[in-house]
Amino acid sequence: MAELEKLVPGKLEVIVGPMRSNKTAELLRRIEIRRQYAKQHVLLLKPCADTKAAPGLVESRNGNGCGKMEAVEFPSVNPWAALPILSEMEQRIGKRVECVAIDEGQFVADLFLFTKRLLESGHDVMVSGLELDFRGLPFGEMLDLSWLVRHYAGNITELVSYCACGSRAIYPQRLIDGKPAEYESPVIMAGDNYEPRCAEHFVLPGRPH
Repeated sequence: MAELEKLVPGKLEVIVGPMRSNKTAELLRRIEIRRQYAKQHVLLLKPCADTKAAPGLVESRNGNGCGKMEAVEFPSVNPWAALPILSEMEQRIGKRVECVAIDEGQFVADLFLFTKRLLESGHDVMVSGLELDFRGLPFGEMLDLSWLVRHYAGNITELVSYCACGSRAIYPQRLIDGKPAEYESPVIMAGDNYEPRCAEHFVLPGRPH
């Protein structure tokens, strides 16, 4: 029976939304539910490009609920480095880790293949992240995960944030010294400052189209 269970693919939960839509808070909430009520082992992973919290921590800006958790930090360009850590954890607890959670998935290279590998190995996977970068373009491989949701069991949760005008925000507005960032600025910058904006108030100087 145990051998047969290894062949059953895991399920994928994708949590997406603009800045300040409580993506990380929702991820941490789901982890806590699995740990507390289902008694599952969940390995929380954090790409090193995420500087929102201190090293080795995933932290939500939402003060309600579970605000932060310890996480295994890995090179954003090499998520495969987390596999030996996962294997060591399973050897230590003597059973399969039921779920692997990834915060700020937009920063993770090979996210699609890495997630697919985990699913095919029988792990449930939860990924939270931004779908669009500050240019309004697909950010990393977050949008690609929808294919995995369609072809494996799973779901996509779209969270909502609001612009200062009260309209639904769909874009992450990057600000540098309080001003909208230029189109040609790097996609990832240390100390980024963002706010959610609607289409009317989203500003992108130097946009080619």
